[in-house]
Amino acid sequence: MVQLAEAYFNGKKVKPVWSGGKFSFEDNNINFESSESVKKQLFWDMGGITKNRPSIYTLPANPKNEVFVDSGLIWGEDIIDLILADRGKVVLPLRNLQGFSELEDALNFADEIAIGIDWSDKVEAKHRDFRIDIVDLLHQLIKRNQATIMVYSLTGEYPYIPAGTSSNLELYLAYLSNKNTQPSWASEVFQFE
Repeated sequence: MVQLAEAYFNGKKVKPVWSGGKFSFEDNNINFESSESVKKQLFWDMGGITKNRPSIYTLPANPKNEVFVDSGLIWGEDIIDLILADRGKVVLPLRNLQGFSELEDALNFADEIAIGIDWSDKVEAKHRDFRIDIVDLLHQLIKRNQATIMVYSLTGEYPYIPAGTSSNLELYLAYLSNKNTQPSWASEVFQFE
């Protein structure tokens, strides 16, 4: 089953785009309104992802449905602000973190989070610690007691993850493109509108 993924910027609903090795978005000129009628949702705060200016308070506090929120954290220690805002399960993206040491610092503040991994035909991240084979990266995350992983398919492709690795994890896949194939390892698939 495909679940809803939405992105917003300055109160408007937008469509995230991966091009030239960076994120941007297309403005749909539609006001953003979150809905609690959907069982599971994924939200991207494009102000945080593209400009390091998150607008987390656009989302309602204490959501009734299961919500994942990626605000594009640049610094691991900023995770505490997102947790305290209580807008849903925080997704800590590896894209901007400065390696495993910063990830571990962030994990000291959080218990119930998801880890976000950007995927094109490889792991996309600024720090070389994370630009390794995805299976090796998942094993590193398992060692750090991280079991909820959100894989972002930036180009419509998804990685091969063997059953021996995926059985230890709760893996989600989110497509930026219009694909919705659900690989065997994915618990759920999200698609951006």
